[in-house]
Amino acid sequence: MKKLVASLVLSSVASSVSAVTIYENGSSSVNIGGYLGVEAFYQEGFGSGEDNDSSFELQDRASRIRFSFEHALNPNWVAGAQLEWGFNSVEKSDPLFNNRLGNIYFQSDSGGSIRIGKQWSAYYDVAVWTDQFWKFGGDASGTYDGRNGGDESGMGRADDAITYRNSFGGFNLGLQYQFENDDSARDYGYQVSGTYGFDFGLSLGLAYAESAYNSNNINYVGDASQDTAESWLLGLVYDSDGVYVAGSYGEYKNLSSFFSDVADKATGLELIAMYNMQGGLYHVYGGYNDLEDKTEGSQGELSYALLGFGWHPNQVLVALEYKFGLDYKDALGNDMKQDEMSIQARYFF
Repeated sequence: MKKLVASLVLSSVASSVSAVTIYENGSSSVNIGGYLGVEAFYQEGFGSGEDNDSSFELQDRASRIRFSFEHALNPNWVAGAQLEWGFNSVEKSDPLFNNRLGNIYFQSDSGGSIRIGKQWSAYYDVAVWTDQFWKFGGDASGTYDGRNGGDESGMGRADDAITYRNSFGGFNLGLQYQFENDDSARDYGYQVSGTYGFDFGLSLGLAYAESAYNSNNINYVGDASQDTAESWLLGLVYDSDGVYVAGSYGEYKNLSSFFSDVADKATGLELIAMYNMQGGLYHVYGGYNDLEDKTEGSQGELSYALLGFGWHPNQVLVALEYKFGLDYKDALGNDMKQDEMSIQARYFF
């Protein structure tokens, strides 16, 4: 059970397994971590005319810096805070930093954890299992989707959220409430997730999310009848002896914005298979994402396959990932499919 929870935490910070303790006095500690990432990114053109031009450029690969603080309140409870910012390591950007995480938490082994602020969502406790590619993926689980993006919709790194998590034997429970936000016209949002881990490496999970919006707000997106968004996500993962296989299936109502402002209905499927060699020094993987707009009259569909290879000695990562664009059409049926490739390097600190 604790091993599963630990793996979720590591995955939720984008596989950054290194951190440096810069201060510790027995009851308090301060840590710094993150990574510097760059990539050569290839994008095949689509359509005709100027749109068909391909590109191959050097760019930042989601570089970030993270600070964490912890203080022991008593033998059973710990208080802490987490801050994380993204930055562009390749070229000048304005603003230089963008907020990724910012929260305060209280946790104990028996009482669970309470976390307040911008944080990885309860929904992501299940979605994380297939969101393991170094570049692509995560497009069909609802994690980074939503009329205002995955953060404001509460699916990814949820804004304005409070969560409670606890484990009971092999069962892990996550609860989340998201507060009102006028900038995104959100009235409220809530989520619940449950996962169960077996001793032989298999885990099953189910997550539900609902958000309500004020259709009279000037920042409201979508038709007036789409003022409530709902998402269901079913997931499973097998992780043992270097073999990692995971899949998820989701159904979304008034959530997805890939094909239009807001799709009435959509379904999503994500798959990943990975094999780790020499204790994770080398890994090869493949996967598939498929998102379909089920709104009446819509032709929207996004599907692609992935192949990748990574070399990860300690604090360094070198990876190549290729995305085969199988199908990408907007609601009107306009073809936008394309192949993409990332050759990237990261240094974790």
